[in-house]
Amino acid sequence: MKVKIKKKGKTKQFKLISKWSDVTLEKWLKLIDYNNGTKSSEALNTIAELSNIPKKLIKELELKDIAAIMSAVSELQKKQDSSLKKIIEIKGKKYGFHPNLEEITLGEWSDLETMFTKGIENHMPEIMSILYRPVTDETANGIYTIAAYDGNISIRAEQMKKMSAEQVQSALVFFLSFRERIVNDFAIIFDGSHEGNETAVATESFAEKWGYFGIMYRLCNADISKLEQITKLNLLEAFTWLSYETDLNSQNKVKHGSQQ
Repeated sequence: MKVKIKKKGKTKQFKLISKWSDVTLEKWLKLIDYNNGTKSSEALNTIAELSNIPKKLIKELELKDIAAIMSAVSELQKKQDSSLKKIIEIKGKKYGFHPNLEEITLGEWSDLETMFTKGIENHMPEIMSILYRPVTDETANGIYTIAAYDGNISIRAEQMKKMSAEQVQSALVFFLSFRERIVNDFAIIFDGSHEGNETAVATESFAEKWGYFGIMYRLCNADISKLEQITKLNLLEAFTWLSYETDLNSQNKVKHGSQQ
């Protein structure tokens, strides 16, 4: 998008992003950070980040011109494509969104939840590096497979910073919808008030400190040598097992209580 600025009788032309997909994750994180400042500093830094207009000139612009540019940026964000981008390409390499979240492992889920607990805005590259992994095979009709999850995400997280903000936002919306369903369907695991679930993982300060390690501890029966093994379990199978265990404990308590 071209922006014309007239100053001292001369008109100069500058470039502003023409679509929201022009904004990388790296830039988007900066824009989010700018929200913590004053409105004027946010506008100054946002325009400088999304255009080639010198900061010195931006500071000299009239308020109506600043407002017009910020409004244009806002409109671009509203018009972004919100559909999930299943396969993206970064520097010639293809990365695929997890093709079937129903098959996500406990290890993947645990690492994602750790990132969410620490703050989504602070760990978006890491979150994307778990959800998007190198495409290992792809068919003509759009079916694809991705590399298995091994927990080594630091290098890929740096690469994910080159994703577009548009791709990141659509992926987050898609995954968070799945996450909400899982938390609701298996609420019995996390609800410490449920009878028979003295080992719930998400209500006390202890659980907040240790997060999903509590689930790992239960599944490997306090045997650390089994920790790596249980991270490869299917998430839904693991949660179904824990739900049954919790319900069984509850039934046993009722049964034993009636016999006293």
